[in-house]
Amino acid sequence: MSDLRAELVGAGGVSIPHYRMLLPPGWQGYDVDMETERELVAAARDRLAGAGRPDLAGRLGAQVGDALRSLRSQNAFAYAFAGESSPTWALGAASLVGIKRLASPEVPLDAIVEDAIRNRGAAALGDDHRIVRWTESSPVVLDGVRAVSFLVHYLIAIPGSRRTQAVQWTATVAHGEDLAEDDPVLLAWTALFDHHIATFTWSVR
Repeated sequence: MSDLRAELVGAGGVSIPHYRMLLPPGWQGYDVDMETERELVAAARDRLAGAGRPDLAGRLGAQVGDALRSLRSQNAFAYAFAGESSPTWALGAASLVGIKRLASPEVPLDAIVEDAIRNRGAAALGDDHRIVRWTESSPVVLDGVRAVSFLVHYLIAIPGSRRTQAVQWTATVAHGEDLAEDDPVLLAWTALFDHHIATFTWSVR
């Protein structure tokens, strides 16, 4: 991994303690607030204009707005994806989203972890058992093409919450239907996300 990895520092609209986490080389992290939405839409509009396709700006702006509103409705506080400076192999339909999960009397966090271990093959990431990771796949349609969305979930309890609050990072990789679950490409993606989620630490200020 390059020493020029991005550092993601949490401080978004959703209230969680400050944290630090390294991102893959060339990846960019964002808050999910309205200011970020405006910046991303403006940047996309500029790129499309430079490529001679200003006609696509309105549609892309609406898609970005819809995506960020959907994230905010799920208590998301940050997301990241590969930028133009990322290695070629890392470019594509991959993203990383952070959301805040809250326990309820009906669905305590311990029950979520227990279900993930029993039914979804979840396991601890690292020897300290502070991060629980599991994967799942589901069919999707991208631009009219049938594909598969491969998801890697990581759950980290928020300190001091008595396991009533947690951060969940979800990495998503879209791939063709013909790719097996144990394909080296997916294993490489999982190893990449494992490596960077393992750098997650809570910051004391």
